[in-house]
Amino acid sequence: MLTEGQIKYLATIPDDQRMTVKPFNPKGLELVDRIIADIKSAEPDLEVVCLGSLPLKIAGQEDIDISVFCIKEEQPKHLDNFKKLFGEPTRKGTNSIGWDFQKEGFSVSVWLPDPTVETTRAQVKVFNMLKNNPELLKEYEEIKLSAKGLTYKEYQIRKYEFYNKILGL
Repeated sequence: MLTEGQIKYLATIPDDQRMTVKPFNPKGLELVDRIIADIKSAEPDLEVVCLGSLPLKIAGQEDIDISVFCIKEEQPKHLDNFKKLFGEPTRKGTNSIGWDFQKEGFSVSVWLPDPTVETTRAQVKVFNMLKNNPELLKEYEEIKLSAKGLTYKEYQIRKYEFYNKILGL
């Protein structure tokens, strides 16, 4: 079963977008360290984490997902520093602001999400569950590997169903 927010996100994905799966690439972790260092030099008081398949060292889309936790009401006062680093935001959500760009062959997303919002808390909880449970991590990687050639939307459905299952939703 999918949540209302997941269903809304799925509706934004083009039907012809295909899933790509690549082996873990350790060069991505070096790039993550540099991007996080840049963020921390501009915003030393904000918590910065890399989530997703890269820090889990599993196959994925060769993308980098960085979250910089900031309460929604505080986000505007940090916006100028992020614009200096990454330009104008490419996405704005109800409780987050995001930047998408390519760097050194990786697709990078930097998000400024509100850590008090349930979707952000759930994302962090799933990541920690995967990081701390090798069996769940293997199952998650299998979902990714078996999605090769599927539409991105179908992959997202499978991923969301897995997340919801491990979260007990």
